[in-house]
Amino acid sequence: MSKVLRSKVFTFVLVAVIAVSMLLTGCGGGNSSGGGEKKEEAKSTIKYPEKPIDLIVPWDAGGSTDTATRLYAKYAEKELGTTINVLNVTGGNGAVGMLQGAQAKPDGYTLTLLNFDILTAEAQKLAPLSHNDFELVNMFTVQPTVIIVRKDSGWNSLEDFIKAAKEKPGEYKVGGAGEGGVWHQAVALAEEKMGIEMNYIPYKGSSEQLAALLGKHIDIMFTSPTASLPHLAEGTLIMLATMTEERLPYLPEVPTLKELGYDASYSSWRGIGAPKGTPDEVMQILREAFKKAYDNPEYQAKCEEAKIDSYYLDHEKFREFLNEQYPIVESVMKKLGFAK
Repeated sequence: MSKVLRSKVFTFVLVAVIAVSMLLTGCGGGNSSGGGEKKEEAKSTIKYPEKPIDLIVPWDAGGSTDTATRLYAKYAEKELGTTINVLNVTGGNGAVGMLQGAQAKPDGYTLTLLNFDILTAEAQKLAPLSHNDFELVNMFTVQPTVIIVRKDSGWNSLEDFIKAAKEKPGEYKVGGAGEGGVWHQAVALAEEKMGIEMNYIPYKGSSEQLAALLGKHIDIMFTSPTASLPHLAEGTLIMLATMTEERLPYLPEVPTLKELGYDASYSSWRGIGAPKGTPDEVMQILREAFKKAYDNPEYQAKCEEAKIDSYYLDHEKFREFLNEQYPIVESVMKKLGFAK
């Protein structure tokens, strides 16, 4: 993935949010362990980890986020010298698992997969939850939003679907992960731009979405591409468009919404967090281990093979990104009716 493309992908959510705000009417770093000398001292005075680590994924097993997180954890295990147990804790558009992670003992033995939905959960007040409840390790991927239908749907292009949707307003069912989250917001933005109305059906994650589409319980879905790639290769599903600034390098034949005349870009991201109050010495070890895992050429090759869009921000840049993004997301969600 080129540096230019990575930079553009990173700005998807921020650019889209600002665009929606205009359509409908906008540094704190994470805790660190100090200078290099102090870091070396901290590393030499503690024994961590001394047992397996739990990593909570707030989405269902087999979905794109679960797949990407398990791959990353596999390489982080090698750096930490211990097992990382991935635990799928679903519900509340990711809020249940993230809240459990935030309330875990801050000893470094419970980590949480964070994504865009930490911001929507906070804006919706789904739980007493904020991105500030976590010490940040790093951001490690972005998640492009794509629009997918069954091959037998009869829609061979986005315009085919739009024409059908305009003829039957509100009849076609669209699946997304969660209620009020990034893909729900992406659906709302797409409906606005395309001048159509769909019946939104929320699911726990992309694997459940995918099963619903294949089982003909929904007609179209907005999701990240990872879980659907085998079915796209087999020809049982087709991708109508992406909600990215540029075409995806591994799906060069699929147009963007912008190319088709609909000014809409919207995507998510993934990162790792630990409960607030986790000792600086432990956080330093985690950050170094996960950075080494990210830099592992074998890991990057696996990401390329699985079409996982890797992107790295350290804990300070990640915090800055979240602090800048939250008030904009909150404002847009209120305008779209997803938050009070």
